[in-house]
Amino acid sequence: MKSIIIPVWNQHELTLECITAIRETTEDYELVIVDNGSAPPIPRPYVGFIDVTMIRNEENKGFPVAANQGIRAAKHETIILLNNDVIVTHGWADLLEARLDTFSIVGPMTNYAAGHQRVTLQAYENKDELNKAAALHREGYSGVVTEVNWITGFCFVFRKSLFDEIGDFDEGMWPCSGEEIDFCYRAREAGDRICIANDVYVHHEGGVTFKEMESEGTLVYKDICVETSDRLKKKWGDGFWDEQIVRGEGEEGLRLNLGCGPFHLPGFVNIDLDEERNPDLVCDILALPYGAGEVDEMYAGHILEHFDWPTGGDALRYWFRLLKHGGKISVVVPDYDVLIKDYIQNPTPDRLREFNDLYVYSWRDRRNSPHKYAYSAALLKETMENAGFVGLKRMPVDHKYFPHPVHWQSGFEGVKP
Repeated sequence: MKSIIIPVWNQHELTLECITAIRETTEDYELVIVDNGSAPPIPRPYVGFIDVTMIRNEENKGFPVAANQGIRAAKHETIILLNNDVIVTHGWADLLEARLDTFSIVGPMTNYAAGHQRVTLQAYENKDELNKAAALHREGYSGVVTEVNWITGFCFVFRKSLFDEIGDFDEGMWPCSGEEIDFCYRAREAGDRICIANDVYVHHEGGVTFKEMESEGTLVYKDICVETSDRLKKKWGDGFWDEQIVRGEGEEGLRLNLGCGPFHLPGFVNIDLDEERNPDLVCDILALPYGAGEVDEMYAGHILEHFDWPTGGDALRYWFRLLKHGGKISVVVPDYDVLIKDYIQNPTPDRLREFNDLYVYSWRDRRNSPHKYAYSAALLKETMENAGFVGLKRMPVDHKYFPHPVHWQSGFEGVKP
């Protein structure tokens, strides 16, 4: 048996939709609904013979307080803390609970989340299409999990005994945001393991409570994020968001520097088709000697712009297939937004000639390697997302992989979920 805990503040129709999806897809559970000062109060839902506990706060005490109240009232050992803007899919709860045999905290994949839980599925417009998309996703990722240091809290599964061991969610994080990250780090500190169940997908509307509170003038979301981040940094260090994926001590795995040219990276297999570059491997980067799911990390520096638009998309999807789940890619291109703005500020013939020589034709090899497509930071990010990469993070111009810290390049790190 499972205890599904749903903290709620207003959003009556959304909450009912969430509960209806639970009824349609889930067995062997109780519901604990914590009404955090809704106006009017959330009515007791009809769920047939399912056990329901209603807890009412006369004011909004914040998500962490409501979560703690619900967990303490729960009758069963398996706790599922669920946002009321989540629509669950067939088999979700049992699959997540099964992972608790190995891990202490488990979460699913979704369309809206920070970090490595975000994934894009085929389009769906109703619950039937959602369940079909989720089932197809499950087939492709059956049994796959990714061990992590933290997960986000839209759907957060753990044992009540863990709560008893490491303590409550931090109620100082009002109204919410970051309390689940802190809980995860405390669990990791205690020696517990956390994972993403890659084969479980649920829909998450995302940000509904924040949007409503902002519209009422109760808070400013950006301010809450800054306060939360500062609080977590003080407790867990500046890099608490980084390296979500857990790797073994000293583990680097198979790392590929694609189209390396003269710029070799230590710890990488440096790959180029030109033998004169003295690469570790002479190879076409679109026909690599590796199979699906074998590569841990890739770096593609200033090569995507040398493909035409269709080939560039195909390249990213090909590299996506080669990466392991949780594997990382870094892609860097000239940023034509920056380049064009620089030229417009001084549009002389000499500057236009320079623009052509340096950026339209590759400054590395002008003889046979012209640029075939222009990217901006926004287009690069969109293209990587379309290829399936998640958790995209902008790379600084002085990133350690870059041979030159120039302002006219843009790069993003992304992860295969």
